[in-house]
Amino acid sequence: MQNLSFWEGIFMKLLQLKYFQTICKYNNITRASNELHVSQPSLSNVIRDLEEEFDVTLFQRLSKGLSLTEEGKVLLAHTDKVLACTDDLVEEMTRLGKANQEVKLGIPPMISSIVFPGIMKDLQKTYPMTSLAITEHGSLTNKTLVSDAQLDAALVSGGEPFPSSLETIDICDVPIHFYISIENPIACQSEVTFEDLKNIPLVLLKKDTWLTSHILQRFEEADVKPTVILYTDQLQTIQRLVDNDTAATFLFDGILNTDENMVSLSFKDAPIAKVRLIWNKNQKPSEGLKNLIHLLKNRP
Repeated sequence: MQNLSFWEGIFMKLLQLKYFQTICKYNNITRASNELHVSQPSLSNVIRDLEEEFDVTLFQRLSKGLSLTEEGKVLLAHTDKVLACTDDLVEEMTRLGKANQEVKLGIPPMISSIVFPGIMKDLQKTYPMTSLAITEHGSLTNKTLVSDAQLDAALVSGGEPFPSSLETIDICDVPIHFYISIENPIACQSEVTFEDLKNIPLVLLKKDTWLTSHILQRFEEADVKPTVILYTDQLQTIQRLVDNDTAATFLFDGILNTDENMVSLSFKDAPIAKVRLIWNKNQKPSEGLKNLIHLLKNRP
């Protein structure tokens, strides 16, 4: 690393050029002094130092003010280019710095309502410069998008093993419940099996969600063909279909507003959805992603 005096020298030279440019703007040291909030003697010293460094005369001193010499005009033309490039550099690096704080995060629609608000609150408090660009996909799609580096990270649910290219952090466990109308005959059972559900119309989340994939797999293992009438990610639709005894559903605990029209039943060997953050370890993490990972690793 080059020593500080080198960068101090660069900064001082740019500052001299800025002062010179402002003096040229007015052809008057007094007016330049007022704009820059720099004393007139200091500005006069800048002009003197530049003239001595380049061994030229930059201004003609006239009774009405200053007038650029030919040498001064050459320096001003280059000064304008240098300072414009400096402004562009600062703007671009600022933009890149902000972009490096953004995290493209995929979240499953249902899980997000359970765990995401708390994560967002903690992130804003601990790392206020880090922002999240959110897209909603099922866990299976999120896993693919992170593996393909189309997302920086994602929240996913499920207990299956992940590809070796993905790193994970466990966030929480969420129980899965079976919801059915109180009017349905099996609503009085203390526990249900997949065999009990073979003739029950079901409304499930979309097929790219871990929950639906898992439930369909469990039906297959039980050698039962489920009666699925709709796949949807619209919670209000699911709520109404269960309330009016059109269908039953499997959902994460805390998602549906249980009321007098429905009950939540336990079922044999009910799975637990493990919610995780995943990211691709083969991709260099942005500062924003590092902040998110550090936050989740250190949450109580």
